[in-house]
Amino acid sequence: MVNEYKKIVLLKGLEGMQDYQFRIIKCLLRKELKLTKKMQDDYDRIQLADLMEDKFPKDAGLDKLIEVCELIEGLEDITKKLKTEKEKVQNKEKEKGKTAMTNEKQGEISTFESFFISNESSKNKPSSKTKRKQITKTEGGKKKKLTQKQTQFPEPSGTNIKKEEDCVHTPLKPPPTPRSSSTNKTPRREIVPTEPAKEEGHQKGPKQVMVLKVTEPFTYDLKEDKRMFHATVATETEFFRVKVFDTALKTKFIPRNIIAISDYFGYNGFLEIYKSSCVSDVNVNQTMVISKTLRQRANATPKISYLFSQAKGTFVNGEFVVFKKIERDEVISYGIEDDTGKMEVVVYGQLTNIKCEPGSKLRLVCFELTSTDHVWQLRSVRHSYMQVQDKGKPLNPDSVMETSLEPYF
Repeated sequence: MVNEYKKIVLLKGLEGMQDYQFRIIKCLLRKELKLTKKMQDDYDRIQLADLMEDKFPKDAGLDKLIEVCELIEGLEDITKKLKTEKEKVQNKEKEKGKTAMTNEKQGEISTFESFFISNESSKNKPSSKTKRKQITKTEGGKKKKLTQKQTQFPEPSGTNIKKEEDCVHTPLKPPPTPRSSSTNKTPRREIVPTEPAKEEGHQKGPKQVMVLKVTEPFTYDLKEDKRMFHATVATETEFFRVKVFDTALKTKFIPRNIIAISDYFGYNGFLEIYKSSCVSDVNVNQTMVISKTLRQRANATPKISYLFSQAKGTFVNGEFVVFKKIERDEVISYGIEDDTGKMEVVVYGQLTNIKCEPGSKLRLVCFELTSTDHVWQLRSVRHSYMQVQDKGKPLNPDSVMETSLEPYF
């Protein structure tokens, strides 16, 4: 029914407005839809309908649109039309619900009737005991009793016995399996996740996974010289983001390598591994089939418009093009963009030593989504990793945290 609601929002609502009224709608919904200034200026009616469907999945934003339209002078007719169409859809839903209940009840009644008829017919059938009762026959006005032996079928002849023996000794073949039985099975379509799987607390495992990609080890605490690296791993049905705090394990975290992890901790959307003993090799002949779709989604960069709909505190990985750079004291702010919008990346600490200029591409790992003064940001945190690639050039050799592109695929 969501599609029905979206049709109403777009065709009966947004399409019937004048341009100025549509601009008012975008202005009033700016905060709830997290519209940037550019999105507010550029988004047309179709794009806004898509965004409302994502933000309000229950009814594609129809209730919200009605609420806003009631505030705008000149949209009284559209408001009335939206309410009428909404009522029609709700009535359809009610009718479908009633029909489903009626069919269910009829099914129960027919089942009961067939059971009742079956019982009645079985009662009326003569039993085997009745057949075996002694039969009386009248001969010349006298009743003569036939014993049970006399009522049995006659013994088979010798010839018949021989035939029956032959049948007994002939092995019975099972009925042939129809060739079409295998083709009648409907293949099940696996649902491929778009987000990394999450686990919380201590996990004993073991869990067999394939390594998809990995960063180089880097220092995240200069005072105590603490080092780590990030990795993305997957089972055949889901993928995980991993923080590895023992850099000796880099020899096991090799792309396409299958490993078993145990005694790890799930926290904030990551699996955290602290000891070498938590990772073990798997039999050389072990295979794991990771679908192309799952691999692509594990490595995908989220669209900026999608990030606007996510909760604060979400951790983001991805590659983004830099279009501006602002340096303030010990903080650097980068403007990043894609074809859906713009956002800020705020970098602190040692990550400010990495040279990056507009036109370059930033690869971000473990950056936290947040906002200040209605401006959405990706902010570096304690375990963040950043890598720079100049447009059309190899990775920046001055970067203190660069890594080869080879581990990424």
